[in-house]
Amino acid sequence: GLSVVQRCNPDAVLLTHENTMKRIGKGNWSTGYTAVTGGESICIGDQELQVVFAPGHTDGHMGLLHVNTNALIVGDHCVGHGSAILDNRAGGNMKDYFQTTYKFLEMSPHVLIPMHGRINLWPKHMLCGYLKNRKAREASILQSIENGAQTLFDIVSKTYCDVDRKLWIPASFNVRLHVDHLNSQHKLPKDFSLEMFSGSCDEFMSSLQQ
Repeated sequence: GLSVVQRCNPDAVLLTHENTMKRIGKGNWSTGYTAVTGGESICIGDQELQVVFAPGHTDGHMGLLHVNTNALIVGDHCVGHGSAILDNRAGGNMKDYFQTTYKFLEMSPHVLIPMHGRINLWPKHMLCGYLKNRKAREASILQSIENGAQTLFDIVSKTYCDVDRKLWIPASFNVRLHVDHLNSQHKLPKDFSLEMFSGSCDEFMSSLQQ
């Protein structure tokens, strides 16, 4: 991570969104930083990178478009295998994630470069697949709630019953954000208690170990 960059290139200047910088801590980046919000151009020799604001994974997540090749560096928005995990502890937001995915589709990149996994040469296929998967998960989460699931463990165990339990912890991050998204759309049943659900999030780990 950033500690490696600091060690290998102590004169490096960090370009990041202000929301991310608040979490990192300005005092931890002694050489200074430049806040970016999206739309800025970074020129390295004759190569141009355009900064793309891409919230969803976190509230300060950024992408980079290599203008010369129309290759899009998507950071943690996409991964080489499986589905992405949103960070609910760092401003992750499902509505933002959907909107950023649509934004990436509108950009029509030739290549997607995730920070984890292989380069993807079929961007439209990958991004549409991500949208389909997230919408299907959200529909499954809503169905489990309509069938009586009230706690985070109840929802995860029903929605991800066909997935290795080792993956239930990261899956729970997305579930929490899907529930927030459903609530913002007024889709949750009237008898579903957000207070009970929120309280159950702290109990999730102990329930998983039973």
